[in-house]
Amino acid sequence: MTREREEITYRSDPEIFVDAKKALEDRPSIPSEVHVHVEYGNVTLTGSVRWLFERAEAEDAVRRVKGIRRLVNRITVAEVANAQGFEPPDDRD
Repeated sequence: MTREREEITYRSDPEIFVDAKKALEDRPSIPSEVHVHVEYGNVTLTGSVRWLFERAEAEDAVRRVKGIRRLVNRITVAEVANAQGFEPPDDRD
């Protein structure tokens, strides 16, 4: 049984950066506050989003970029409910 060998793609940091940035921009649900940093083929996502799905979608979009050695997602999710003045119910009743 033979298995086709997956081709390894080596790309420069600027090439990866451009493609990662485009991948984020191509998904309208990902806020512009998400940033990409590339160093030695390692990609780090930073910034802040309002919803968890936006964080996951940003990671999914960039993960598809060829040539990435490692992807680290440091995007934070804002506490939207608390920012809008939501108070949890008082359970003392």
